[in-house]
Amino acid sequence: PQVWMDGKILGITLTGISSMVTYLVLSILGGMLLFLFTGAAISRILDYVYLPALILYFLYTLMGILMWNSLLAAIASIITDPNNSGKSSLMMLPALFVLASLIVLSQPDNHVGIFLSWFPLTSATGMPMRWIATEVAWWELVGSFVVLTATFYLMRRLAATIFRVSILISGKEPSWSEIYKMIREK
Repeated sequence: PQVWMDGKILGITLTGISSMVTYLVLSILGGMLLFLFTGAAISRILDYVYLPALILYFLYTLMGILMWNSLLAAIASIITDPNNSGKSSLMMLPALFVLASLIVLSQPDNHVGIFLSWFPLTSATGMPMRWIATEVAWWELVGSFVVLTATFYLMRRLAATIFRVSILISGKEPSWSEIYKMIREK
């Protein structure tokens, strides 16, 4: 079950990354057109690009995508019929956490902003936003990323466990209490 679930998570993640690369290429082409039509030198693009920020955003984005795809794979593995399942609405869950992390931009140094930049379900968007809006210590960046990475690992394992349990159930969709009970029996 772990290998099967890892393949699903990797496949979904690579699909997301291919979309990101497409938007990156379109952005580069748009930037080139902007410089062409304004007459500015293309070398001025380096004035707008800060390499450490790009690396930070890429790493947080990648780990956030992996973590959320693991959670969504776990949810999807317990849905037997997406047309009639009440659990299908949980697939919109990431949007709520991304929207919640927008609070970080308005007040990055208050307790809520700091919490959202460390909380694994919001840190993939919250910490980069906080880094843009205020001064963040290097250990906070590293610590938040480690927490996000550990959460991905745990979600990945949980997804495989739920997948293994849900394969064994035939017929009806398992309830949350049945899933919890079977995971604890593992």
